Amino acid sequence: MHKPRWLRVFSRLNVFALLGDQFRYLTDLSTNRPEWIIRGLVVLLAPAAFTLSLVFHVQMQTVGDLVGALGLLAGVFISAFALVFSIRINLSAKPSKVLERRTARLIDESALTLLAAGLLSGIDAIWLAGVSASIPAEGYVVSEFATAVTVGLSSLVVLYFLLSIRRLHKLYTDTFVPFWRVQTVVEGSATRQETKDARGQAAEIDARRNS
Repeated sequence: MHKPRWLRVFSRLNVFALLGDQFRYLTDLSTNRPEWIIRGLVVLLAPAAFTLSLVFHVQMQTVGDLVGALGLLAGVFISAFALVFSIRINLSAKPSKVLERRTARLIDESALTLLAAGLLSGIDAIWLAGVSASIPAEGYVVSEFATAVTVGLSSLVVLYFLLSIRRLHKLYTDTFVPFWRVQTVVEGSATRQETKDARGQAAEIDARRNS
């Protein structure tokens, strides 16, 4: 069944598909069960921040600096996504490199989280640019509603920033054993055989990193 032309055009602008895919990835890697606390935080954080801003009658004095910062942050997220995506392609293209399922999952999740963070940062920056353009004169205080929307969007940006950092850290430490863990394994070995095995493991890890 073919979709109507107008619906196909609209699907190109449907950013909720990205957010939906990223939301489904919020699962525990070991059990593959949904992480309900994180999912609840993603769903409820923005409305809670919006409501609190209205309750406490928060009003912004200026938005110019925030527009530039959020625009820069969106660019950083998109650039990081492109880097992770290129790594995924390069690893998949090498016949000698066999991606473990967990590693591939972490790469995909990191890429989606970075892309979602870039999207939210861009939306927040566009919203603030509109708010800034609507301010009639210098020194004018932003309305409580516009401030509340900004607080809600910005809270999501902060949350996705933290999620992105954690995903990238998890991807790195799961794919390549960090040097501090290798050192701990070597120094913590009690017997000569264990020490020899640990050093051999460390040498293999270094060889993988340099290959």
